[in-house]
Amino acid sequence: MIRSRAGTGAMVGALSLAAAGAAAQTPTIADFDPLVARIEAAARTADAEAYMDLLADGADRTAARAFAADALRRNVQEAAARGRFVRPFDDEAERTGYELTVEVFTERGVAGRLQTWTIDVVRDDDTRDGPRDWRIAGQERVDVVDGLLNLTLNPGLAYDAANLVIAGEDMTLRMARGSVFVAETNAGGITAMVLLGDGVLTFAPAPEAERGQVRLLTGRETLEADLSAAFVRLNPARFAARVSVDGLRARAVDRDELERAREIFDEFAPLSFGLDLGDLSDKAWSLTPGGGDFIADMQTDRYGTLTFAQSANQPEDVSLYERESQRIIALYSSAQKRAVRGRYYSDDDGVAYDVLDYQIAASFQPAGVARESMRAQPRLRGCFITGRARLAVRVTGPNLTSLTLRLAEDLEVHSVVSNELGPLLFFRMRGRDNVVVSLPSGVPPVGAEFTVEIEYSGLLEAQELDENWMGRRGFGLDSVGAPALFGIGAPRYIYSNSSHWYPRAGTSDYATATMDLTVPADYGVVASGEPTDDNPPVWATNRDDAAGTRRYRYVTLQPARYLSCLISRFAPVEDGAGMVTLDAAPETTGTVRHGVSYDSVRLVVESNERTRDRVGRFYEDAADILGFYASLVGDLPYPTFTLALTDAILPGGHSPAHFAVLNQPLPLPPGVMMSWRTDPVAFSSYPAFFLAHELAHQWWGQAVGWKNYHEQWLSEGLSQYFAALYAEHRNGPQVFSDVLAQMRRWSLRHSDQGPVYLGNRLGRIEDEPRVFRALVYNKGAMVLHMLRRLLGIRRYYNEMRFRKAGTDDLIRAFEAESGRLLTAFFDRWIHEDDLPDIDFRYRTESGPGGREAVLRFQQRGKLFEVPITVTLRYRGNARETAGEVTEVRVPLRGRLRDVEVNEDGGALVEVG
Repeated sequence: MIRSRAGTGAMVGALSLAAAGAAAQTPTIADFDPLVARIEAAARTADAEAYMDLLADGADRTAARAFAADALRRNVQEAAARGRFVRPFDDEAERTGYELTVEVFTERGVAGRLQTWTIDVVRDDDTRDGPRDWRIAGQERVDVVDGLLNLTLNPGLAYDAANLVIAGEDMTLRMARGSVFVAETNAGGITAMVLLGDGVLTFAPAPEAERGQVRLLTGRETLEADLSAAFVRLNPARFAARVSVDGLRARAVDRDELERAREIFDEFAPLSFGLDLGDLSDKAWSLTPGGGDFIADMQTDRYGTLTFAQSANQPEDVSLYERESQRIIALYSSAQKRAVRGRYYSDDDGVAYDVLDYQIAASFQPAGVARESMRAQPRLRGCFITGRARLAVRVTGPNLTSLTLRLAEDLEVHSVVSNELGPLLFFRMRGRDNVVVSLPSGVPPVGAEFTVEIEYSGLLEAQELDENWMGRRGFGLDSVGAPALFGIGAPRYIYSNSSHWYPRAGTSDYATATMDLTVPADYGVVASGEPTDDNPPVWATNRDDAAGTRRYRYVTLQPARYLSCLISRFAPVEDGAGMVTLDAAPETTGTVRHGVSYDSVRLVVESNERTRDRVGRFYEDAADILGFYASLVGDLPYPTFTLALTDAILPGGHSPAHFAVLNQPLPLPPGVMMSWRTDPVAFSSYPAFFLAHELAHQWWGQAVGWKNYHEQWLSEGLSQYFAALYAEHRNGPQVFSDVLAQMRRWSLRHSDQGPVYLGNRLGRIEDEPRVFRALVYNKGAMVLHMLRRLLGIRRYYNEMRFRKAGTDDLIRAFEAESGRLLTAFFDRWIHEDDLPDIDFRYRTESGPGGREAVLRFQQRGKLFEVPITVTLRYRGNARETAGEVTEVRVPLRGRLRDVEVNEDGGALVEVG
């Protein structure tokens, strides 16, 4: 519907030329500019006769006049028309013609209207006007968007703000004194307000977990903050429902206050509901908020600018966050959604389409590597990407009118076309990494499939590793986590789930793919999918010759949640490839919903030059880990896997489908001291931890995904627990005990920071990334360990393989396996941040069979289901495990010396 950049028509014209054939004889978009200019003039003056003058001989003049009467509106102040796409056709008179797609934008008052026309144009044989002109043989309006607004404050109107109240869910903005200025629609409805003066924001979220986050910020469960100014945007029809209109009393306009209000308006109005109309208009345009949408930017004395928002189309539609840092304070579903939907949801709920397959052709030109020296590593900025992506789409819901795709804002979209639907129009929202593609009326019904092809390009920064174990503070890191390294480090560019480097579905979901990736000749590519046999090696055969390019193809036959690639300068390696075979046949019990099961995986280890001598050791470790995990799960999800060792200053990793990146720390610069030993996931007794954790993600996070950010603990907790199980397998029970003790210690230390279910929001309030790892990683693993005798891991894996899972799916699998109800268990340990308050006592007394130990636990406050091991020690060092007890009588087998509670550290509790 709306183009995002000026000057895109030339690119579209070039694409059309390629499709049409002979470039020298086929017109470009620019050749139609005179016709488009006359259309623009007719739209500006609403001159139907001027439009009729553009018709070709034989055109249906009745249809054209009806079209003009509907499409050309009177009282227009400004108009703009732009040709976007062109493709050839033969008309009934056997004349070669072209279908020209034109966007027509008109302004009337503060309102804007955007139309998309497709016009059949032919050469007019009549030469009465000199050279043959392009003429209109037919026309159709395929899309129209009304209700666009170019808002300004009304300079002649002000209200007294005294006692004004504005309300949202769990939020109240109350003014004591001051002034109110408004922006209105053409119909006179108020859709924006600027408040100046003295007011108070009160925010009291209903969910317990959100109150806890507010408490971390303010020390109380309710946030109250004095404010001096606010910008409010809302739907005009909902104005009376949100604003105490009885308190609005007109007052004289103070010119100084008006200027201050305009400054507030100009600062905040473009940040919400804003559109980029590109070459159609240089004014600030926005959408009209929906009936359930509401936003308030409030300048507070204590917390800076806080933004409260209600967004009806979001699964969690109530939020409060810091505007400048985007730090989330609260984010949750409204009471209405909680009542209708319940606790659990998927990001896919309500999405009416599914992307089945991607075909991507992209070239990468590193843009930030200017030089390399013996003393410093250049800053890694990113690559200039030129890409084309073809998406196979299936309609899964009714009334599909548009596709919202993710694509980095820094990447410019040149065209969107469909083999089945023709050229498609699109728009981009300011400040967002997405593209909204408008679909024509009569889109295929539910179950039908069509393709969308998108051309794009731009300079895009590479992303940081998802799991950077030290965080990013205080170590001189640049914007992509690359420090000023001491010594020589190979440049590395990672494009994956958070960089939005290719257009993909608005929510991560499983799809197959084929990627053709081109890089300079001295770089190599490791990517999601199986490499084809004709791929060149990832290391350069002649390092002194950087001329030319190399192309790599990766095919993802097993569905992947997202597609990733690593671009770097790799070194030739030896002993870094082989097969890992599953000892037994793939697991067949339960239900395997998607994909093919494998009994072997081809393992390859690649490396930068500095760490090539470590390849053999890492290959042996990775092969052992993959084999062990396959024995636990009974499956290998992918037929190929590449481990890439790359230069970095901090430990960490990232594990997309088919490969993993593992940081190999470089020497620190002189005078720099740093240690990551005091991190929740740094296990000094278990050096292989990072590798074991990242490899586990091939099962947990990739083969089994997660429905939304709350469910990330399923991926991280299971990967963490599998890494701990591998520690026991390889290094014995003492190392396993040490790992559990560290997990337990960090979990207990930070449990009051919020429930595990808050996911990646944990630690954000106090800017402490270790909180997230302590709870989502370690506490998540400990919760699973407490259920170690009930685990239905294989059932859960088989049921959710190549699907996105939630905590409810895990509960269902574990309950089916154990025959026990576990909802209350997960409510306490995952959805709440409390810990058990338990007192333990024991005594010995005579029983029917002799002396007995009476073991008794008593809980105070909330009741938890918590398995605790009790160890009885006898004189002479004999030991006996009494199992998990609440109150039990244990016959004694000798003279009791003492009783140890939770000696194995398996329970996440401190016993008094």
